[in-house]
Amino acid sequence: MTDYQHQTIVLESPDKFGKRPPFEFCGNVFRRIYPVMANSVRMAFEGRSAATGEQPKWLKRASDVRLLGFSDQNGNTVLELEARRLGDAAEELYQQRQLFNDLPDPRETAIHVMARVVNDIRSGNAESALYDPSLLRVTQHLDSLFVHDLTAIRLPEANDDVHLRAILDREIPIHARELSNSTPAPRQLRLTGTLDMIRYSTKAFALKLADGREVHGVLDRAEMMEALPVFLNKKIVIVGKAVYRPSGSVLRIDAQHVEGDSGESALFNRVPPPLVRRPPAGKLRVESGKGGVAAFFGAWPGDETDEQLLASLKEMRG
Repeated sequence: MTDYQHQTIVLESPDKFGKRPPFEFCGNVFRRIYPVMANSVRMAFEGRSAATGEQPKWLKRASDVRLLGFSDQNGNTVLELEARRLGDAAEELYQQRQLFNDLPDPRETAIHVMARVVNDIRSGNAESALYDPSLLRVTQHLDSLFVHDLTAIRLPEANDDVHLRAILDREIPIHARELSNSTPAPRQLRLTGTLDMIRYSTKAFALKLADGREVHGVLDRAEMMEALPVFLNKKIVIVGKAVYRPSGSVLRIDAQHVEGDSGESALFNRVPPPLVRRPPAGKLRVESGKGGVAAFFGAWPGDETDEQLLASLKEMRG
């Protein structure tokens, strides 16, 4: 039997529609929050909120929320809902060996996951692992919800939250835009490390770097997973993109190619920092005592000479 959980969310409006909300009023809410909810769930399980190709079956099940009816709470509209428990919807992910140890509580639903994303965005958490640049962009589009009748949506942030502590209001898309604008652009990279763990169901992996730190990544294509198991606990080379948080720290690696390490340069033992946004042309200047590549990029990724860096870049191009 499908395991659904009864939940409520509250739509606050100065018009006090109660249990008789206009069709357009509710329809706009459903259209706008569903992408945020589904992307939040994907982020929680895969470490990324969007991907090309068909939506996984477990994600469709986890995002399955049904409307039962309406009730009244001090004149505000209460949506009576049923949502799939994550442990039931994504059972295969919970049964497999976990790459990340922070999967949502299996008793929770997609609404709880979205509520925690909302809270992190409201607080301006620049180190959050609950959202990525794509999810921030989707959340920005919620601003149209609050143009007319709606002032806030109250959501449960945990399985035992009966007070609906998470508040989705007009401040959320504003904060999402601010966080998005401060997030560095993804950067192409070549990275070496030891393949530490694999999660087959979500094409995810963990890479242990030379300094002992671990970074998480996702394979760009499903067929790449076929060749990955032979590299477990061995040194590999990842070619792909580094995706950053608003703080500038690494959120994940999007891997486009994986191969065995045959003696890569030490230049590629660590994730490069994000590129600084290019200043206006009139403000470009050469720092005192610097020239060549270092004049524009500084000491990246370490204190290598221009000759070492250019040689390594030439090697990357083959």
